Amino acid sequence: MFGSILFGIGVVRMFASLDEAAREAALRKAGVVLIIANLVMPAYGFLNPKHDMSWHRNLPLHLCGVNYALVGLNCFFKNEKLFMFSAFTGTIGGVHALLTPQLTIGDAPLVLLDYYFKHSAIVVMPLIMARSFGFRFPKYGWVKTYVAVAVLTTVVGLFNWWLNTYFPASITANYMYMWEAPKADNPFVVDLPRPWYILPLHGGLILHLILINALYRWGTPIDEYTRQPWMRRHFT
Repeated sequence: MFGSILFGIGVVRMFASLDEAAREAALRKAGVVLIIANLVMPAYGFLNPKHDMSWHRNLPLHLCGVNYALVGLNCFFKNEKLFMFSAFTGTIGGVHALLTPQLTIGDAPLVLLDYYFKHSAIVVMPLIMARSFGFRFPKYGWVKTYVAVAVLTTVVGLFNWWLNTYFPASITANYMYMWEAPKADNPFVVDLPRPWYILPLHGGLILHLILINALYRWGTPIDEYTRQPWMRRHFT
């Protein structure tokens, strides 16, 4: 946890210290690192004879896995919608994953390193996009993000049901924790039967979206130096 915090502060400050051209180059390099790092665990799973790969467990369909792919790709696309989604949901998922980790594929040293690196990245990269590249949330962005998450989790929940019903295995598919509640000591995880345990999670999601919206708007004021062209359509 201490290393994750130091990593985040150091990378955010490093980007802030660069000029515009150097920032662009550093962002592309960061994207390459993030994309390559996303291949580490699949390669580890295939090469490690003690690690059983499973469609029910190893697909990158948890919300944090989706966000990690998005922040890596957005280093090249610099898309405002990808930024909005990843800044909201990546911050929520990353912070809670670091505070109350649930290691679904074990606790080998490489797994731990990968876990903390990725969950730190999905919190840090949106901060960099906001502070060093001028990205901001559009009006009612938190509402749009909530709707997107509700649709996405419903689709993934149906995928869990399809896998578990038609391809039953010793391990149940629980992507985005839409089949059963996460086993984490978290105030928003309530011991209720499916699907009622999802309601407190949605309530917590809304509270977090509102809080992150306020923190981003307070902590990343508009700066003409980093203002992006798309921002002029939203804020001028």
